Amino acid sequence: MMSKWVEKNEKEFGVQIIELQKIIERQVLATGNSDQFTSDMLVALKTGRRITPKMEAAINRIIKANSPEELFKREEWVSKVVPKLMMVTSLISDTNWKDNYKADSHRFINSLIEQAKSRKTLSKKQMDAATKVYLRAKKNIEKNENNA
Repeated sequence: MMSKWVEKNEKEFGVQIIELQKIIERQVLATGNSDQFTSDMLVALKTGRRITPKMEAAINRIIKANSPEELFKREEWVSKVVPKLMMVTSLISDTNWKDNYKADSHRFINSLIEQAKSRKTLSKKQMDAATKVYLRAKKNIEKNENNA
């Protein structure tokens, strides 16, 4: 009985199964493991689980996000954003903030740099927060220069 569903999925989602396998292989080569969700979707397809429209949409989003064009766009984005974030860390160093506040700000921006490099994306909220840190640091430095 189960094999009927496995065959149905192989027939209906053959292309997606192959694409997900390639994506997982690339992830494993790059980082030593694959992301859980992508693996779960591949397992669902291969074991003959019923694929809901929502699951199918998620699978297609994974495939689109990992297409060469998308990956290239995201690489370009990383090469623009990471240097800006690094500039923010050097600005933080030039403030007269208390040491622990400086350290926390450095830690925060460095975590964004790490995520930008590894996942090649940051949320809108993360970008906004980085902008706020930048503006706060800039304001502090300007205020110190005016007082000097």
